[in-house]
Amino acid sequence: AFPCHGVRKANWNIFFIPIRLAMSLLQKTFELGNLKLFIFFFICILMVPPSNAQPERINQDGLEIPRSLSRKFKRDAARLALRLESKEEDLRYLDINIPKRNIQQIYQMLTKIYQSEERARSVAKCNVHTFPNPSIDHMVLIFERDVEWAWPLLDGINETDSEEFNELLDDYDLVIDRHVQWNDTQDAITIRSKEPLNMAALANEFYNIDGIKNIDLGIPKIGGNDINLWRKSNGWEFEFVLRFGSYVAGKGNVYIWTFFVDDLGAVDFVSEGGDPLPEYMKCNFSDFKPIFVKN
Repeated sequence: AFPCHGVRKANWNIFFIPIRLAMSLLQKTFELGNLKLFIFFFICILMVPPSNAQPERINQDGLEIPRSLSRKFKRDAARLALRLESKEEDLRYLDINIPKRNIQQIYQMLTKIYQSEERARSVAKCNVHTFPNPSIDHMVLIFERDVEWAWPLLDGINETDSEEFNELLDDYDLVIDRHVQWNDTQDAITIRSKEPLNMAALANEFYNIDGIKNIDLGIPKIGGNDINLWRKSNGWEFEFVLRFGSYVAGKGNVYIWTFFVDDLGAVDFVSEGGDPLPEYMKCNFSDFKPIFVKN
């Protein structure tokens, strides 16, 4: 009840400030003997619509999303869009550019879930986002150190003398982020994109350049948190998967939240359950009772 009292008091103070200023001005006007100006100001005050003096309410649809979280949702949306496309065809043969319309649609649904559901905002505190597969923002190119186009790299300059290489950098807004020695005869450079891209398809283009021997898309071999997405008859089902415990040793635990977004944009909480969440985790609820427990 205390926050509401504070909001109501703040709103009344804001409401009375202009009235106090107007009354002060009217008093000075009356003292100066300007009756016409006094009457004018008095009529203006009467025309001001009364305030309902209700405390301000937050529209959940307008709940502000932190920029850092918004960026993560955009990466999640791009990865989920690419996963959906990969169900139809191998990533290597799809377009390098991920359709922005698909990314935006999924991003809007993710933000809608966050804005509409307190559970989803709690899940975000546990950093539940898409597992980095497929790769959408970087890859490591491994190449022969003595290849001519790499000479600027050996001099500490993040450029190459390959016209084909440089065109790919320009066409897809890529940057050479890091150059390291890979082994006795090979070096490696990390390529990063400013916008989400289908890195598996982009890698095919770099394989055509002389001297490039291997490309690592940076996909972890051990699982982690993830978001899954399935199309239903009248909307989309999102599954937020939290993994914790000794997952590296194969003894990890799993907890899952499921939400549904219909084609009109309405959000419904479907279910949650899994292994009991540790008390220290930020997405834990004090009244937690597992719906199902993994054996």
